[in-house]
Amino acid sequence: MNNLSSHAKLEKRFRIQGSLVLKTALHLGGGNVPARGTDSPILRDGFDRPYLPGSSLKGALRAAVERIAPNLKATACGLFLEDAEQETNTIKCMTPQKKGGLGDVYRELEKALGQPYDTHRAKLTTLINGQADMPETKTIQEEHLLMALAANLCDACKAFGSPFMASPVYFHDAPVNEDSWIGLTQVRDGVGIDRDSGRAVDRIKYDYEIVPPDTVFDFSLTVESGDGKTLGLVALALHELKNGNIPLGGIRTRGLGRCDLQNATVQYIDFNDLKSYLLDNTWKEMSIDEFITKHIEVLLS
Repeated sequence: MNNLSSHAKLEKRFRIQGSLVLKTALHLGGGNVPARGTDSPILRDGFDRPYLPGSSLKGALRAAVERIAPNLKATACGLFLEDAEQETNTIKCMTPQKKGGLGDVYRELEKALGQPYDTHRAKLTTLINGQADMPETKTIQEEHLLMALAANLCDACKAFGSPFMASPVYFHDAPVNEDSWIGLTQVRDGVGIDRDSGRAVDRIKYDYEIVPPDTVFDFSLTVESGDGKTLGLVALALHELKNGNIPLGGIRTRGLGRCDLQNATVQYIDFNDLKSYLLDNTWKEMSIDEFITKHIEVLLS
């Protein structure tokens, strides 16, 4: 069972930065803004520049990882699985949506912190289900909660977060690189197509705004974990992004949003050796290929 000690104690911090280069146009909708003169304008920051929100980057990278992870030595959520089907690396995670399920049991245990252990032994037994030896203490401790999470969350949820646990992986907003952006966007037209006849449908014409190809966004990611599988899943995400396998934004099935990560750098701190960081703010460095190769190996062995 994958332990969560790295959530209780910060062991390592990685800072990954690079250039996210558009190979095709990008549409990341910013909602209905009539003043823009288009049906679907792009998302802009307060200075009227396009940017990629961290939430969109996280969603795209996590989705890509969760599709591949079950083929490796890592588990991912199977939201539509029945209990009897949990025999592969796709598992049914603890969820807050199922009333009376393990999620509710966990929330009750959270409220029981500091209360007598014997009173809540049955809840712990239900959550851990023989996957680890429970330390018997006089009261319910945070250690018990971490064990319950380790037993009931998939590796993807432990890395990228769940309703029960925050992620140690931080996706930052990616601003447009001022040197590469010409300051202009484009508006494309689209029409609704009748799937049976293949003809354009009357009165269904629309337009949408795009960021042109070759625009560069400044990508950055921080990982505060020394856990092997978490770093392995991050390495898998970077591998896919670097090789152009993760399209971003909307209208992706029609060719938009193709991009790749270029000129990436990796800096890191080992918190077991803090002197150089605290006194000189010194970070160690490795290449992006070295980071990917080193940490993705955990998912293969």
